[in-house]
Parts: sequence; C-alpha cells; structure tokens
Amino acid sequence: MPARLSIHPVNGPVSVHRVEDGGDCVLGRGAEADVQVIDDRVSRRHARISHRPGEGWRVEDLGSKNGLYVDDTRVDASALPAAAELSLGGVPVRFEPLADAAARADAERELDRHRDGARLQRRLDPAVGLRELLDRLLASVMQVVGADRGFLLLTHPDGDLRLARLSGLAEEDLAGEEFGGSLSVARQAMAERQPVICYDASSDTRLSDRPSVQSAGIRLLACLPLVVLDRVAGVVYADSREPGRELTELDVEILEGLASHAALALAVAGLQDEVEGLEGALGRAGEAGGSLRRLTAARELLEIP
Repeated sequence: MPARLSIHPVNGPVSVHRVEDGGDCVLGRGAEADVQVIDDRVSRRHARISHRPGEGWRVEDLGSKNGLYVDDTRVDASALPAAAELSLGGVPVRFEPLADAAARADAERELDRHRDGARLQRRLDPAVGLRELLDRLLASVMQVVGADRGFLLLTHPDGDLRLARLSGLAEEDLAGEEFGGSLSVARQAMAERQPVICYDASSDTRLSDRPSVQSAGIRLLACLPLVVLDRVAGVVYADSREPGRELTELDVEILEGLASHAALALAVAGLQDEVEGLEGALGRAGEAGGSLRRLTAARELLEIP
C-alpha cells in the first residue's frame, strides 16, 4: 500500500507527497532528493523511506547532521508499521500508510480542491462590477484559508493604500495596535510581490519584530499581493486564530491563482467603471449641448438678439 508524507515547515505551507510501495524515497535539502525539504536544519540527503514486500515500511538516517527522530526518539533506522511522527533535524514530517480506499479518497480530495479553485476563479468575473468583485475576492480567499477575519486594500492613484473591504472586524480595528503588524505584513507582501504565509506567529521568525501579530494569537495568516503587469494594485489578507488550521502547497497555489485572476479582473472592472463614467459624462454633455442648440434655434426663429 502507498503512504502519505506531510511535511510541516516552520514558515510555509504543508507539503504533501505520496510515496509508492515497493521503492525508495530520499528526503533532503538537496535538489537531488526525491522529496526536497528546504530548511537549513535538513541535510542534503537526510533520510530514506523504503518499502519492501513482506517487510513493510522502514526509515533510515543517511548520515544527517541533525539526526532523524521517530515519535521523539532518535534513531539510525526504524521500522514504520503504522502512522508515525518523524523529525528531520527538527522539521516535522507525518508518515501515514494508506489503504487503497484511503489513497483513492486522497486523490479525489485533491481533484475536488482543483475544481473548487477553478470555480472560485470563475466567480471573479469583471462583468459583476467592481463592488461585487471585491466582495467575492475577499470571501474566496477567506474560504480557502478558513479565516474568520480579513481585509482588502487597494492602491490609490496617489500611491496610498485605501481600505476597500473588511470582514470579521471593524474599520477602527485596523488602526489598533493588534493590527499594526498585520498591516506591515501587507506592506511586505506588496514590496516583495510574493505571498506571505505563516503558521503560529509566535514561532515564525519573520514576525519576531511584530509583537502585535503575536499577541493577537494568530495561528494562520495569508497575505497576497494583487499584481497586474508591473503594478501592485493592492493586497488581500486573511487570518485565523483557530488552532490546528493548515494550508497545503495546493491551497497556496489556489490562492495565488485567485490573486492573479482577481488583479486582472479588478483592472478590467476599474476600466469599465471609468468608461461608464466617461459615457455618462459625455451623455450629460450631449444633452446639455442639445438643449443649447435647441435654445439657439428658438432664439434665431424668434429673432431674439
């Protein structure tokens, strides 16, 4: 039977891999590893998980610097008869053998997640108008994250960030001390043009200088820039204080797809609003011009100087 490996880096989404039975899988930091784990605590070739018919699953240390642990016990090699918590020098890895039915259910869930992502993207249609589009964008990101709070900021033509949408909090909350760090995370995402994803702010080294984020008890945070060509149009932020929430690499891929699609849709919707406003202005000007022409004609007919 195959097995599932769930790797939990400190600063990043959960990486999920399927390992087929009857073969070997090397975990390590190096590019040559079958499953790459980007963390300085992990050696280039840290450990090998293997399966042999009649012997079952086994894990062995490949001479790593920081050691291999199975259920909190350091080992050179160990059998893996059932689900186990591994550690590659401090990076948690969950090992779970999968029966055929569980493996099929895993594959179906992944397919469902792809479908959900595509469905959420289709809802970000500029034809619904700018206001509805903003509502749908924030709601979609919060749904994927499983968040209870979120906000959306847009870049004004003068370069300032303007609050566009809020959910789960009041506008004055953003000005409070608790959200000072969250706003700095938003600025970081925009400056780097990369998503900022973190779990348990109290242990995230990137947020060590942002006590407001840590004191808020945020367990999961996702912040994505909205980039159109060479312009950052804004940023969408969502967080959850519920323990145990996780985002996988697939979830982050869906979020990035939403942000990319939404940025383009916002640009189109904004352009449509400008065109409609211009058409309205031209229409009013045309009506005024028509009235002026009619008045002029009447004056000429009556020979009014």
